[in-house]
Amino acid sequence: MADLHPGTVRPRTALVACLAAALLGAGARGALSTAPPAPQHPTRAGTVGPSTQVNGLPAGFARSRDGAVAAATTYVRDAQRLLDLPDADRTAALRSIASRASTDAYVAQARADLGELDGIAARGQGHLTWEVAVLATRTDAYTNERAEVSVWRVGILSIDGLTAPLAEWTTVVYELVWERDDWRIWSENQTVGPTPLGHPDDPPSTPEQLQTALAGFTRYPGPDPF
Repeated sequence: MADLHPGTVRPRTALVACLAAALLGAGARGALSTAPPAPQHPTRAGTVGPSTQVNGLPAGFARSRDGAVAAATTYVRDAQRLLDLPDADRTAALRSIASRASTDAYVAQARADLGELDGIAARGQGHLTWEVAVLATRTDAYTNERAEVSVWRVGILSIDGLTAPLAEWTTVVYELVWERDDWRIWSENQTVGPTPLGHPDDPPSTPEQLQTALAGFTRYPGPDPF
């Protein structure tokens, strides 16, 4: 495994630009909900995590290969939780998942990215949702002290005022270190794709249609409402 080096979240500037162009006019800023409870990830050997919650984010992962994967797949889905936190609480939440060496740079970039989403929410109407689903993972390297996990995921961003929800397909690589009795983010790097083509016969849904069709659904895994 190569030496780790502190890194930060790569800004999604292209996505934010597309969102700004797609919004139809100005709208009132939507009220953000409180952070939902942490989901559990049961396995045959017990719980690899998360087993608790710290500063509004899931925490408590096993010091194992499966625990590192559970941490990476949880962190990649944390955007909605962070977005739903009051702005004053975001810094503490971000610091709780970052390694000591990368804390300042990671928090600064993540807060900037969340601020861009806040700007989109201010121009839309209602609650902005950023639903992220993990499609596949690969453990690129692992020791009891460090791990590198690649995650292929799709993010669906929706808010009233968009002509249609937007999908972003990304491969996210997390370098994790074992610190303070948990897996912490040393670096996070993103590359676009692989991106499948939508079926040409399927018309895009509107944000309202998306919410109506998924009423009563919960995010997977865990009990969080959609």
